Amino acid sequence: MTSVLRTGSRRKRVVYSGWLAVGVGLMGVPLVLAALWPGLDHSPYLADAVVLALGLCLSTLSYAFGRTAIAGVTERGPRPVAAPGKGPYLLAGVFLVAAVFALVAVAV
Repeated sequence: MTSVLRTGSRRKRVVYSGWLAVGVGLMGVPLVLAALWPGLDHSPYLADAVVLALGLCLSTLSYAFGRTAIAGVTERGPRPVAAPGKGPYLLAGVFLVAAVFALVAVAV
């Protein structure tokens, strides 16, 4: 999938990246809201950390896919937007590692 996003035709990059951004964002944003919502109480304290870190990981990936779609749309324009660098992917990896550590801490 990532090879299509990097080397595929412009139309494929825009369509696949756009749908991935929307789909992954629709999974990540509700997790962030559920973790931060004051009325929802998860019994162990670190369960909130797992949900929040996983939601932030998915939301960061959604940002990267959305930026790739915008870069594909504007690449032939007068002011093209640059595709995302390694930053969003590294940040998503950090959030994923934090979610795994929090999950292991909850299980122990």
